[in-house]
Amino acid sequence: MKKKHFIILGRSGLIYFCWILIVFFLSLIFLYESTKVFNWPALICALIFLILLLYTYFNSYWDTSIFKLPFRSRTKMSSKPTILLQWHFFKIYEIKLDEFGHYYLLRFEK
Repeated sequence: MKKKHFIILGRSGLIYFCWILIVFFLSLIFLYESTKVFNWPALICALIFLILLLYTYFNSYWDTSIFKLPFRSRTKMSSKPTILLQWHFFKIYEIKLDEFGHYYLLRFEK
């Protein structure tokens, strides 16, 4: 019963990571528009960006019967994820859920 963490691909992943990247770009804007040597708003935005990335990675997983995304609650899986593409230690899975459609997932495996 080990959690398998992943990165979301497809339309939903693109939308989700665009919102997270907005925080990163805000930190860059604060950094380059400042005249101070040490810029607190840029540091705070960069820390928020890193926290959001870690939260996303650790709250997106699947288990034997549970599928969890960072922006949705836990759902029961009706079928196992299928491997679409495999290259070295990268694997791209497709998972179909009754309630939400299907998702594409990128997973790093040893």
